[in-house]
Amino acid sequence: MKKIIAGVVVLVLLVMGFFTSAFYINSTNEKIFAQMSQDTMYYDVEDANYTKGFLNSKGSFIATLNDLSYSFKINVDFSNNFFASNNAVVSIINENEDLKGIFPNEEIAKILIGIKFGNKTTINAKVNDINTTRNNVNIIINNFNFVANTQDEFIKDMYLNISHFLLKQADESFELKNIKISEIPIGNLNFKDIFNPTRSSEQKINIEAIKFIDELLLNNCNIYAKTISNTQNNYDSILKINIKDFQLPKQQLTLNNIILDTNFNSISKEAYDALVQNSNTDIFSMMLLASQFLKANPEIILNTLSLEKENKKFNANGKILFTENVIKSQFHANTQILPSQIWSEFANFDTYFIDNNGSYVLDFIYDDSNKTDVKTIINGENLIINQP
Repeated sequence: MKKIIAGVVVLVLLVMGFFTSAFYINSTNEKIFAQMSQDTMYYDVEDANYTKGFLNSKGSFIATLNDLSYSFKINVDFSNNFFASNNAVVSIINENEDLKGIFPNEEIAKILIGIKFGNKTTINAKVNDINTTRNNVNIIINNFNFVANTQDEFIKDMYLNISHFLLKQADESFELKNIKISEIPIGNLNFKDIFNPTRSSEQKINIEAIKFIDELLLNNCNIYAKTISNTQNNYDSILKINIKDFQLPKQQLTLNNIILDTNFNSISKEAYDALVQNSNTDIFSMMLLASQFLKANPEIILNTLSLEKENKKFNANGKILFTENVIKSQFHANTQILPSQIWSEFANFDTYFIDNNGSYVLDFIYDDSNKTDVKTIINGENLIINQP
């Protein structure tokens, strides 16, 4: 009898647990659909419909791009079973006649959404491969995959991978191979804001190869970028670039182990946000942006610029400080190779380098704090320009 009672108790607990998890997942699914079907700065939503069920729910809406006259049908199938491998399957359907050449199948992409306790969600989007020709341009995109992990409706991290991207027209082409991008937001980032170019985040970008026609080749390009808001509510940024090989075949130029390490401090948030979000580039708008930029007293620091050519190294560092009325800058280079030996187009810079026991050195200082006594110092020689 005790075993029967214990078995009944266990069964009741399992049933209660199943119902509890079903209600929890159902509620979470409804929140996900509510987020998905909101208007954003990139598309407007209409005809949103959500049908709640006990084990399964369904949702759909039409998304119309703001800048292009294209609309897409979004169908969502939800599973309210906590143990389902995917709690939601999203299909993006093409309903545009002039895009059928690019997307021969109606389904453009499929998004798999998994939900776990603790308000954790994993979103895995896979875009169907594209191999088409449009307006005499051959377009290839293979293995396009996007993954985002969220916690409490905010994105924790996200990843984008593309194995092959190619645009080709006649003898001109642009090609990327094995693109890998990872990003960790700094602060709370809603899913609807992932395309916002002004978001604060830490990014890593790895590209195995970049080819532009036959004129530019880059191998193993790695980029690290981080942007945060400082105490003055402006931006502080870090940018690091590492390129194994840089080639200009027609100029017979090959550079190796290129390293760029920079800091951008106190970049005007107002000016930067306006620049990336507003396409107005008339002279008065640009002058206003420049004024806003200088008011923040920005600072650009070149920690390292280094490269190699034929096993000879070039190394440099420097910084530049801006205020509304003053520019101060300094630059130092210590190199085994002259600029003209790097590339003949740089020959005019050779005259600024002095021989220092087999290496070449350049020290440059500029300071216009005193407008009547602007100072330019090159390799210790003070060149003073007196203004009338």
